[in-house]
Amino acid sequence: MKRVAALLLLLGLAGCGKYPSSQRALEACNEWEEQGEVIRYKLAGKDGITHNLFNRNRTCYNAFWDNQYEGIYGEFDDADRRKEGKLLEESDEPTVKGRNKIYFRY
Repeated sequence: MKRVAALLLLLGLAGCGKYPSSQRALEACNEWEEQGEVIRYKLAGKDGITHNLFNRNRTCYNAFWDNQYEGIYGEFDDADRRKEGKLLEESDEPTVKGRNKIYFRY
């Protein structure tokens, strides 16, 4: 039981960077977000125009009430990866599976 508690503590601390300012925390979160996976696709709009869109598997949110940015991440499955560059229906857009967090505290 002590080993599990120690492991959870170490995992929690691994994602807890302390940054000197909110600007530096935002920059770090954005750099982390850019390193994630991106799936680009096309979507036919109701107006008849084809829109070039993309989905990321990482996103940053400002949790200012906790003095941190939260990085939310998950994974795309192989079916979503095969949609790369294709014209899709709105209901068939690639979606991220799972929801995990990493923290960028300031």
